[in-house]
Amino acid sequence: MIRLRGLLTVVGLICTSLVTLLPPLAEAAEGDLRLIAQSFNIAADGSLTATIAMPAKLAETDLSTAVMAVAVEQRVEKREDLGPIISRTMSRPDDTVAISPACCAGPGPGEFTFSIPLEIAEVRPDALSIPRAGLYPVTIAVQREGRVVSTVLTFINRLPAAGDDGSDDDQLSVGVAIGTQSAVHLDSKGTTGLNDAATVEEMTNLADTLDALNVSGTPSTVRVEPAVLNGLQQLDQPLFARLIASLQPHQVTAEPEWPIDPSAAAAAGQGPLYTTWLRDGRARLGLLGLGPSSITTSTIVAGQPISGDGAALRFELGAALMVMTPKMYDNLEGTIFQYSDYKGELISALLPNNRSFDVAIVDHTISKLLVDPLATAELTRIYAVANLLALRQGIETSGENLQRRAVVIATPDLGVPDAGLIGSITRLIAETPGLTTATLDDVGFRTDRLLIEGEEKPVALPSVDGRVLTERIFRKAKLNEAIDAVASMLPDDSERPRAWRDLTELLPSSALNDAGAEKMDSTIRAELAEIRAAVQVPTAYTINLPGSRSTVRLRFVNNSDVPLLIKVQLTSPPGKLVFANDAQPVLLPPGEPTNVAIDVRALSNGTSGVSLDVFTPNDVPLVDTVPLKFRVNAIGVGNAITIALFGLVVLWWLQHMRSVRRKRRRAVPATLPDL
Repeated sequence: MIRLRGLLTVVGLICTSLVTLLPPLAEAAEGDLRLIAQSFNIAADGSLTATIAMPAKLAETDLSTAVMAVAVEQRVEKREDLGPIISRTMSRPDDTVAISPACCAGPGPGEFTFSIPLEIAEVRPDALSIPRAGLYPVTIAVQREGRVVSTVLTFINRLPAAGDDGSDDDQLSVGVAIGTQSAVHLDSKGTTGLNDAATVEEMTNLADTLDALNVSGTPSTVRVEPAVLNGLQQLDQPLFARLIASLQPHQVTAEPEWPIDPSAAAAAGQGPLYTTWLRDGRARLGLLGLGPSSITTSTIVAGQPISGDGAALRFELGAALMVMTPKMYDNLEGTIFQYSDYKGELISALLPNNRSFDVAIVDHTISKLLVDPLATAELTRIYAVANLLALRQGIETSGENLQRRAVVIATPDLGVPDAGLIGSITRLIAETPGLTTATLDDVGFRTDRLLIEGEEKPVALPSVDGRVLTERIFRKAKLNEAIDAVASMLPDDSERPRAWRDLTELLPSSALNDAGAEKMDSTIRAELAEIRAAVQVPTAYTINLPGSRSTVRLRFVNNSDVPLLIKVQLTSPPGKLVFANDAQPVLLPPGEPTNVAIDVRALSNGTSGVSLDVFTPNDVPLVDTVPLKFRVNAIGVGNAITIALFGLVVLWWLQHMRSVRRKRRRAVPATLPDL
C-alpha cells in the first residue's frame, strides 16, 4: 500500500501535507513536468535528487497550497513491462513521499530541486523504501486541492548494497552503429562531386558525435564511403583532418572504393569486381589516415536491403555480422518483430546452400528516442538506459548468460545521431553498473543467436535485381573492345587509352546514373570515332595491270596529329588475282600521304572485282570494305604463239598476193582485142 508521509527536505523542512492516491497519468496531467536533471544510479543508502520545471502553460500557477508527490513503483522485472508502465496501463505504486514546492526552489523560475533519501529496511517518513536493487519507475506529480496538475514518469536504478546477492560483474554489451547518407556522384567525365553543403553538414555532425562518444569512452562502428572522405579532403581540409582524428578510436567498416551494391554484384555475377573494389576501398581508407586496426571487414552496417546472395558474397569476404535497421528487419519474411528487443540476441538470416548469417537488429525503442526525443534530454537518456537495464534485469532473472547478450543502438535509418543526445546516453551507460559498450565486431563475436524452443528461426533476406548492373557490365565490355581497337592504332606511349579505360571502370558504380553512363559511353565513342575517321582511305576506282606481275600502290592519308597504325588487305575471287598482303601494320605519319605497296600476280586476263579492307592492328575493321576493279591486259606464252602464227599466216597471204600480181603483169595476151 501507499504510505502518505511528510518529507524532511535537504534544508531540514518537513512538509506534513497529505497526498491522495495518484491517479493515472492520462487522466490527471494537464501538462507534463519537465525533468531537467536527476540522479539515476543511486546507492542503497543514497538519495534521489532531481530538478523539475513546470510546463509553460502552468508557469504562472499559484503553488502556495500545492504538494509535490514522489512515488516509487514496484521493481521492473523485464523489458516487456516497460511499455505498459510508460503508457500507465500498468501502475503499481509502492511508496510515496510528499513535499511542498515552496521548500524546494530550483536554479531558475518555475524550477524545483528536491532530494529524497532511500531506505532499504527501516520505514521512515522522509525516505522512499526500496529494499531490493534494480530498476524502478518513479512518478513525480504536483497536486493542488487533491488534483494532479502536472506529472512526469522517470526511472531510477537502485544499486546493490553490501552483501546483496548477485554481482554487477556480468555486463550487457551495448554497441553503437553510425551510418552516413552522404554519397559521391560521378559525371560522364569521371569527375567526382559531392552535395557540398549537405556533406559538410553531415560530416561536421559526425565529427561532433564522435567527439561526444570519445568523452564517454564509447567505441562505435561507422560506415562512410571512402570516396566521400576522399572528396571531403579536397572540399574542406580542416574538417577532413578533424574527422580523421575523431575516427581513430572507432571502427570504420570497409566499403568499396566506388559505390556498388553487393546484392546487385552477386546477381550480375560480378563478385570478382566487388572483391577488387572492396579491397581498393580498404586501401583508400588507409591512405586517408585510418590505421589497419580501425578498419573492419567483419561488420556490415546495412544502409539498404541486402539479398541472400549479396550477404553470401560479403560472408565469403570475411563479414560475420550485419546490422539492420528496424524497418528493414520488420519487412523481412519470418521476422518476430520487437520480440528481438526482449532477448538481446542475434537473428539468423538464411543464405544460399543452407548457410546462415548473423544479423543484429537496431533496437526499436531506443532508435525512436534518438530521432524523436522526449521533453528533455535528461528524460530521454534515462528512458534509453532504463530500457537497457530492464532487458538486463529480465535476462538475469531468467538465469541466462549476460555476457552472451548485446544491444545495438542507432538511429532508425542508421544515420548520424545528435551529438548531445547520444553523448548523454552513452555517458549514462558508462556510469551504470551492469552495462558496457563494445564494438560491433565484439558484439558479433560474443553474442548468441536467438533460439525459439531450442531452434533458430532464420529470416529470409530479400531478392535484389541485378539487371541494371548487368547492362552496365555489358556496356563496359563493348566499350573496352572499341577502345582496344583504337589503342592498337596509337603509339605505345599514348595516355589516351588508359584515360578511356579508367572511365569505363566507373560504369558499374551506382554513383554514375543512367544518363551519365549513356553520356560517358557516347563521349568516349565520339573520341574513338574521331581517331578512326582520321585515316583517309582510297575510294572505289579501277586499276589497270600491264602484266601478270605488278605492284599496286594504295594512297592513305593520316589527318590526325599523331602517327597511326593500320593493316591493309586486298582480296579477290579464287583463280583471278593473288595479293602479297603484309601481315605487319603500316605506319601512317601525321598529315602526309602514304603509299602502301602490295604485289599482285594475275592468273587470267579481264576485269575482276577486288576488296580493299582496312583494319586496326588488332584486326578490327576500320572502315567498310572498299570495292575496287582490276583490269588485266597481260601477254602470256600462249598468246605470244598465237600472235606469231597469225603473223606468219598474214605474211604468207601477203607474199602470195604479191606473187599473183607479178605473174599477171608478165603474161602476154593470147589474142588481140578486136578493133
